[in-house]
Amino acid sequence: MAFLTRNFILLWQGQLVSHLGNQAFLIATTFHVLEVTGSATLVAGAMMAATIPLVILGPIGGTVADRHSRRSILVCADFLRAIAIGGLAVAILWQPDLTPRHVVAIVAVAAFNGIMSALFAPAFQALVPDLVPNDRLATANSINQISSQTSTLVGQALGGVLYVAWGPGVLLLFDALSFAYAGIATWFLPADRPAPRKNASLRLAFERYAADTTAGMVYVWRHTGMTAVLGIFAAVNCLFMPVFVLLPFYAREILGSGPEWYGFLLSGSGVGALTGSVAAGVTLRTVRAHAPLVRVCLAGVAASVLALAATASTWLSLAAFIAIGALSSVINVTVITAFQSAVPPAVRGRVMALVIALSTAAVPIGMGLGGVLGDRWRGSLHLVFGGSGVALAILAGLSWGVRGFASVFDRGRARPE
Repeated sequence: MAFLTRNFILLWQGQLVSHLGNQAFLIATTFHVLEVTGSATLVAGAMMAATIPLVILGPIGGTVADRHSRRSILVCADFLRAIAIGGLAVAILWQPDLTPRHVVAIVAVAAFNGIMSALFAPAFQALVPDLVPNDRLATANSINQISSQTSTLVGQALGGVLYVAWGPGVLLLFDALSFAYAGIATWFLPADRPAPRKNASLRLAFERYAADTTAGMVYVWRHTGMTAVLGIFAAVNCLFMPVFVLLPFYAREILGSGPEWYGFLLSGSGVGALTGSVAAGVTLRTVRAHAPLVRVCLAGVAASVLALAATASTWLSLAAFIAIGALSSVINVTVITAFQSAVPPAVRGRVMALVIALSTAAVPIGMGLGGVLGDRWRGSLHLVFGGSGVALAILAGLSWGVRGFASVFDRGRARPE
């Protein structure tokens, strides 16, 4: 296809590899913390450490993406993450015995990754529209989702097995190498030069950053459709997090399995997401009414979570995760494309940073809630999953009555009040 230029391919395949490494990090750290502590709360805490910086610093990351070279931001973030994760891998390989110091190091590296993600994510989302024609943007986002989900599928399918065979240190070392590769690939993109700015004092520079960040927030706030969509999906992410956090416990205690099936369930989500990404790339170019599509997909996610609560079968659970992955992927591609198309390039980084930050703002709350519920109701995980499913179903129903929700998808641009 015409939009598959050298530059797009460089960015795309680099992220394909780094996403593969990310799955190794997730499985290695999750089960290592579980083996050291046995605590659902601490497992959730390690996940939260990577999420909280993204929420807090995301809007600032968007301002950085609009004021500086987006390519340089991506390269620096990838290389710094490679160094941090590589150091953690060496530490665990050097002292392989289970120790609480490993948990402290994992939380520290996860938090650092969250800081880098707050810089990386808005720069990446703002750069993609500059590399492809506007009429191919939905397809490009679909391809990015496909690469992400393909690597997720492979990484999660193998991650649990390789964790048992090799241990966490080797998996983390692979993750570090994947980030280094992504940084090298992005390095070969042409330099993008932001508009020149005069040298300023530290105080004036801070005031400018604050003003730019505020301008991005005001832009979103004035578009009722944007705030409605972000509010809905912040709540969705919060309500699904208990399922995500408690999944290793669900695999071990409800399904009677171990790291292997935890990886298989995650990879099932990847299979579904891959399918959903392909479908989204075609559907968004042929179907005009996107809001009903998003609402139906939300209802499907809720039904799939309820199915998890109602079964102890590994194969039915796998089918539910395939459905969750497919439906979530269609939602993600649709939302990202809608915002990228609606926002002018000058503020795109800031707005996309807010999309990322606000849609994940409730994630730490959901993770913390999942950890507490997992420790309190360890023998009743079906009830926890069922509660999440019911709450998601209610939220899907409410989306039909939220003012401005449809305007983001069906009019191509959220309109100011």
